[in-house]
Order: sequence, then C-alpha cells, then structure tokens
Amino acid sequence: MIALDLRTAVFSGVITDVVCTLLIVALWRQNHKRFDGVGYWAADFALQTAGLILIVVRGLIPDWLSMIPSNAMVIWGAICGYQGLERFLGRRGPQTHNYVLLAVFVGLHTYWTLISPSLWGRNLNLALALLLVTLQCVWLLFRRVAPVQRPLTFWVGVVFGTYTLIFAYRVVMTWLHPEPDSDYFHSGSAETVFHIIYQMQFICLTYALGLMVNKRLLQDIRTQEQKFSTAFRSAPYALTLTRASDGQIVEVNDGFTKLSGYTSAEAVGRTTEELHLWPQAEARMAVVQQLTARGLIEGLELPFRRKSGDLLTTLFSAGFVQIGGEPCILSSVQDITGRRRAEAERERLVSERERALSDVKILSGLLPICGHCKKIRDDKGYWNQLETYITDHSDAMFSHGLCPDCVHIFFPKAPPPPPQG
Repeated sequence: MIALDLRTAVFSGVITDVVCTLLIVALWRQNHKRFDGVGYWAADFALQTAGLILIVVRGLIPDWLSMIPSNAMVIWGAICGYQGLERFLGRRGPQTHNYVLLAVFVGLHTYWTLISPSLWGRNLNLALALLLVTLQCVWLLFRRVAPVQRPLTFWVGVVFGTYTLIFAYRVVMTWLHPEPDSDYFHSGSAETVFHIIYQMQFICLTYALGLMVNKRLLQDIRTQEQKFSTAFRSAPYALTLTRASDGQIVEVNDGFTKLSGYTSAEAVGRTTEELHLWPQAEARMAVVQQLTARGLIEGLELPFRRKSGDLLTTLFSAGFVQIGGEPCILSSVQDITGRRRAEAERERLVSERERALSDVKILSGLLPICGHCKKIRDDKGYWNQLETYITDHSDAMFSHGLCPDCVHIFFPKAPPPPPQG
C-alpha cells in the first residue's frame, strides 16, 4: 500500500486551486458588468491559492511567512467569498464581526507561531475560523435569501454545508487528538486525507458557483423575454418581426392585426410582399438599404396597404435585432391617416378664412358725420354722401328707396301703406 504524502497532496492542491481560480476569473470577466460580487469570488480563490503556495514553499522561505500570512490569506479569502455571495444575492450586511474575526485569527496564529509554537493551536485556530465563516455562508444561502432564490443557491449551500461539517469535525478531532509534532508536513495520514477532501470541496465549490451564475443568467434571460413579449403584445402600434433577408414575417402583435386586417395565422410565415403591405415593391428594399446604412429608421412616413386594399398613411420606425444568429427587422407602424386628414382639413379652413378676410373691408375708428345732412368727411377734408363714403371704403352696395314716413312727406296723396304685422 502506498503511503499518502502530505507535501505531494498540498502541491497537487496548488495545481487544482490555480485551475479553479482561472475558471472563476474567467467567470468574473464575463459577468462582472452584469452581476455584483463575482469579483469577490475571484479575490477569494486568488487568496486561497496564494496562501497554499506559501505553504508549499515552506523551507524555501522563513517559516513564519509560510504560517502566518498564508493562513491569513485563507481566512481573508473565505471572508471575501462570503461578501461576494451577499452582493450577488442582494443581501449585503455589516462585516465588522468578520474583520474582528480576521484580526483575532492573525493574533492567535502569530502567538502559536512565534511566541508559543504549537501545530495543535494553529490547526484549531484555522479550523474554527473557517467554521465560523462557512456557517455564515450556510445561513445566508438557506435562510437569509428570499424563498424564490433558494433554488438558485441550493447547490452552493450544499457545498458550504459540507464544508461546515468537515470543519466542525476537524475542530472536534483537533481538540481531542492534538498533533504531537509541530511540523505541519510531518502530520499523519489523517491530515493528508483532510487536505484531499478540502480540495475536492474546492472543485465542487467552483462548479456550484458557475452553475449558480448560469442559473441566474437563464432567469434574467427569461425575465427579459417576458418583458419583451409583454411589451411587444401590448404595444398600441403595429409591431412586426421580419427576416431581413427575404421579409418573411416571424411575429406580429395585436396592433398589427387591427391595422392590417390580417390575422396572426395569415401573416406569420408569409412575406410582406406576399401580403402586399408595401404599395411599391421597391419601398422595402429602400428601407433595408437605409437600415443597413444607418442601423435605425425613425418616423419615416410611408404608405401602408390593408387587407381590404385601403391605403393608409403611416409613420414607420425600424431597427435590426438578432434572432437565433439571424438578422431580423423589428418594425413599428403607426397609423396617422386621420391626423393627416385633420391637418389637411385645418389647412383648408385656414386658407378659406384668410381668403374671405382678404375680400372683406372693415370700417373702423371715429367717423366725422354731419348732424343735419349726414354727410361724412373723409381724411382729405371733403364731405361725401353717406352711401358714397361707405361704398368707397367697403364692399357694401346700396339700393335706393323711400321709407313710409318719407313717402307721406313727398307724396301726401299716396294711400297709406298696409299695416305691418
């Protein structure tokens, strides 16, 4: 039977940690703009790996450097991992107790390294500190998160739950069975087995974190799809999704069916040319060319033919979207036929009013009139008959006659007029 060598196990652990760190860094580079906290995971894995490297090179560097900073990096990294989980899940909390934990850990580790060297004390200190951090992670992943998030955090919680059991067991066993030797690499096979299990858990944690991020991405994609679908369906304008290559309709909304008169089943799968939506065949090509050149069309006034053959005046807007890697055109069509008719009618009325006003002359101001003969003085000082002045200064025309009183004065023998009423 081949005996397990702790130094070899730790060295292989370094290789494992480096690979896992590179995977988490790649995860951070892909998602750091999308999710908060992933950078803390990268820092966690980098610190854990750096601490393990310092342990491996013990004998090449001073012992205190391989004992105190290396294990401090492990605890610091674990705290960073916990903070990253809080940020990723939107459950940020105070960290004062963890900073105190780190300070106490460094103090005790320094004491059991420089003042009273004790491998037992260092192992107990490390296991207890890691136990306290992993307990926080388990509580966060299973209790502090909202119930709807627990399916997302389940497997990461299982990994940290396993970590907690391992560290709890290690605390108990270290307390009950202290190592007789103060040299870590002279520890028994139990320490080697523990280190191998720890590295396996490290790999499981890497996988679980990647799985959690992928689940979160899928949730966000489904949410965005639902938002887009809701907005697409409920939009008051006619929306169509067509393939840029041939104009085949992929999807339409209710606004399109109301505007065009075609049902969704009649439109989807057919091209815009087959439905004769464009009165001129070259209009679509011109739109595609403009889209290709500018990438976007906004408020372009175009004619639109309904199923009944009626022509509408519409405002057309469009842009490119990728559907399954194929360029498609998302178009919005707004019917402005009524608006254009109203504008034309308003312009016609305004034109008629201006023309009528130009044909009317209006008398205004103070008119000097003789109190006896009723002549009016013009602006040149001449006195004019009332009807002459009004005729010259307006479009009014006079017809002459005699009122009943004047008929009686000038023609006294004329019979009186018949009574009125």
